[in-house]
Amino acid sequence: MPKRFRVALVTGASRGVGYNVGKEVVKRMPLTTTYMTSRVNVDGLQSILGMQLGAAARDRAKFVRMDVRDLEAVNELKEKIVKKFGGLDILVNNAGIYHVPDKSLSVFPKQVQEILGINYWGTKNVIGSFFPHFKPHSRIVNITSNLGHIMAVKNMEDELKEALRLRFNSCNNEFELDGLLLKFQRDAIQGTWRKEGWPSCGYTVSKMAINAYTRILQRQFDEDDREDLVVNAVYPCTKHSKIDQSDMKILDDEEGAKFVFYMAAVKPNSHGVFPRGAVIWNNSRVVDNRDGYTYNNKHQQQLPLEIEQV
Repeated sequence: MPKRFRVALVTGASRGVGYNVGKEVVKRMPLTTTYMTSRVNVDGLQSILGMQLGAAARDRAKFVRMDVRDLEAVNELKEKIVKKFGGLDILVNNAGIYHVPDKSLSVFPKQVQEILGINYWGTKNVIGSFFPHFKPHSRIVNITSNLGHIMAVKNMEDELKEALRLRFNSCNNEFELDGLLLKFQRDAIQGTWRKEGWPSCGYTVSKMAINAYTRILQRQFDEDDREDLVVNAVYPCTKHSKIDQSDMKILDDEEGAKFVFYMAAVKPNSHGVFPRGAVIWNNSRVVDNRDGYTYNNKHQQQLPLEIEQV
């Protein structure tokens, strides 16, 4: 089998699980050039990676300052990658932000705007820009969270939780999902979000949206002429200092990143054994919010995954 030279892009890769995902790709896929982006200053990160993995690995990593909200910057990087490599093989959308919810009318709308701007609309900027340029057998991973689970919603009656779940599950295309998110933003600005059945956590809504978007996107991929395009939403179960994870089995950033890497590097044409358009937690358990599924992941059996060795 001939060697395949590939290109990967990891957003939100200046620290934490994002940095470690990029590092894992660089370390384990020597024929791959890996772009690692962040909205903050990336100066010095290439040297640090070189000290950790060696000079050869450093040369395969390209750190770029890019805010996913800036469509012009996203398109500029896309043009560079497409011109040099012809397209993209691996995309990990890790760029995100969390704010501890503040229910005051002067703060909550601003939180919602920033959170959705990065977590949802920013993710869509990247995927939308690269969509025509995903190569056959491309793998896309959207990072999600335990807070994207309906059971994580606090201070809401069960019937309202069910209504919220159905809101997202009933979205059959991007247009409907975008409209739902725009309504949430309007309700936040008008101070009516609780009356309209929304939780008081913009981050939760953003990750519910990412889960729904992943499902919708896989349908588009399945109808595409390109072979074997796969997207999944993955929760790496890594520590977050501001989020309650008391009932989760928490991993360090390096361990969580290894699982994200597995999901991004699975062998082509793994039909029937590899999830497609699903929400997956680090125990390799496929969870689907259209059906019932287990919330606590402390005692689940891992699924075997075949990883492409390149």
